[in-house]
This record gives sequence, C-alpha cells and structure tokens, in this order.
Amino acid sequence: RPVSIRVLQFSSQAASAAAAASAAPGSHSPVLADAVTELLVGACQGTRRPGSRILLLDATFGAGGHTRRLLRGASEASTPITVYANDRDPAAYRLAGQLSESLPPGSDSASVVPLLGKFSQLAEHAELTGVEGIDGALFDLGLCSAQLDEARRGFALSADGPLDMRMGGPAEADSPTAADLVNGLETGDLAALFRAYGEESMARRLARAVVERRSGPRGPLRTTKQLADCLADAVGSARRKDSLGRSAHPATRVFQALRIAVNNEFIELLSGLQLARQLLKPGAPCLVLSFHSLEDRLVKRVFANRSLDDLCCPAAWADAFKRQRSPQSLHAKPPPPLQPQLWQLVRFDSNRGEDYLMAGPAEVAENPRARSARLRVGLKL
Repeated sequence: RPVSIRVLQFSSQAASAAAAASAAPGSHSPVLADAVTELLVGACQGTRRPGSRILLLDATFGAGGHTRRLLRGASEASTPITVYANDRDPAAYRLAGQLSESLPPGSDSASVVPLLGKFSQLAEHAELTGVEGIDGALFDLGLCSAQLDEARRGFALSADGPLDMRMGGPAEADSPTAADLVNGLETGDLAALFRAYGEESMARRLARAVVERRSGPRGPLRTTKQLADCLADAVGSARRKDSLGRSAHPATRVFQALRIAVNNEFIELLSGLQLARQLLKPGAPCLVLSFHSLEDRLVKRVFANRSLDDLCCPAAWADAFKRQRSPQSLHAKPPPPLQPQLWQLVRFDSNRGEDYLMAGPAEVAENPRARSARLRVGLKL
C-alpha cells in the first residue's frame, strides 16, 4: 500500500526565483526543483544525526540545475552534503567537473563527485565503491536543454543537424545512430519502432514514406531536416496535437521513438533503478522525473512492484539493426519479474493523494518544459 507524505507548498514567486537561481548560466531552469530539494534534503533533517553528511545521487546531471539546488538547500540547512553527479554525456560530465572545482577546496560542507556513464554502469564507478548507503537518488529523464540546443547532436526538429541522437555522442561508437536506423531497418521494423516508442498512430504510413525517400534518387536520410520534411510531406495537411492538445510537428513522435531506440532508454532506466536501489539506504527515496507516458508508466510499475510483462522492453538496438529482426521481435524478452515489495510508492497529500507531483501554473509559465513533467517517488524497502 502506498505511503502518503506531504510536500510543502511554495509561493509562486519563491518557486520561480529558486528555479532560476538553480539554473546554470545559459540553461533552462530545473523542473520541480523545490519539491526535489525538500524530498532529498529536507526529508533527511529529521532522520540523521546533527552534522552528519547527506549522500545523494544525481543520476542525470545534465546542466546541473538540480545538483546546484540540492547544494543550496543543504547550505541553507547547514548540512554537509556530497552529490554523486552522473551523466552519460561527456559534455555534462565536464560541467559536473567544473562545478566540483568551483566549490571551496577542502570544503567540509559540500562536494560534487563527477561520474561518466550510463545508468547500467553505475555499479562500475570506483567512486561509489564502499559507499555505505545513499540517502536519496534522482533521475531526470529525457533530454536536457543543452542537448536540444546543439544542432550537431541531432535531437532537435528546430535546427538542421546530423541524424545522430546518441546521448553520449561519438564516444558511444558501438551504438547505432538515428541515421543507421532510418536507413537500415525495413518498413515493418520502422513501423513497429514508431508505434512502440512514439505511440505514433500513423506509424505504417510514415515508415513507408521513409523507405520510399531513402530508396529514391535523393538517397539516404542524413539530417534532421531531411527526415522532418519527409515525415511532414507524408502527413500532408493533417494537423497533429501533442498529449496536452498543443500543435505538434508531424515528426515529433518519430524523433522520440528514434531517440529511445538509439539510447536503449527503457532497459537503461530499469537497470538504473535496480542499481540505485542497491546503493540506497532502507527507506531512502528514489525520485524520477518523466516527461512522456511510456517512461512514466514504466516507473510507476517499478515503484508499485507490478509486472512489466505487458510493457515494451526493447533489446539493444545495435543487435536489432544488425540482424534486421522482424517487427514482432522488436519487443525483446523483458527482464525477470520484479521481486515483491522492493519499493514503496509514495502518495502526496498536497496533490489530492495522487502518486505523483506536477509543476504548478507559475512554474509552467516560467519553464514550459515543466508542463508535461511527472515526479514519482519510491522508497527502498
């Protein structure tokens, strides 16, 4: 049975100011930063000895907004803190290093330990070896603004760049790029991918358009603009809406599907939650911010100790690409069923007893990316 906790409500002005202060220069504000700080720093105050150090894992450092807010929250509470700041993106890893170096040398109050790797590699970090119990963990899923803003990364619809989409960039040379998938998979495989990972209702039509385009005189699709234009032409005048009823580009769901496939995101997330649980102290919270229904559904199932059998749990897409599997086999055998009662799903009194938190109107106005975010919390049992 989910436990119920109360997260303090902040004034709109205070929430906006706190988020802005937490953002790195030139970046967007971290989502639900106040709630994250209260759940990871504030909740520790009543359970730890005075003066003892809080140990936290930020599994998705990105531009560092949440880590900065956690450091500030600990400072305001006069609590020593260490944040293990992980990311698979080398650019984010460098930012974490810069933040670590900016802290006062030899500081007993705050430290940041940069980690470079995927969620599935958390157990391989020597810096975490011998750590006796993390007090809390955070996973902020999806892309950070810096990745979207760089056309050369291949994530954005708004700027032309190579069809890459690897979160680790060229450092992940063993992973297929988005160009590999759109130019190498057959129509049925592409349609299955678009449908499973993008929840795309016109998956078959769009897959046919991609295959026809790459087989024509213009040759393979190499850039984000080429793919976006191809998909827009296939949809024609039909208007597309996102889950919130806003106008959306016809390629939005396909780009999401390709990004998930290229980065093996669901298997990585499952691995990350399992490894984070091993690091957490009993009763410690694991926070997950998700931005679309597929990942949110998976997180809820994990924290509620429910079966994952009917969810899409993909195999490594490098193998799927190399072996040109049939559409039916794109859904790989899921991980073993969860053992009972690994997590306790949290409900929030401040959100009518729901098992998630969402950003309020003031934060959404300040940071539109927060509109679709859901924050779920599981306590390690």
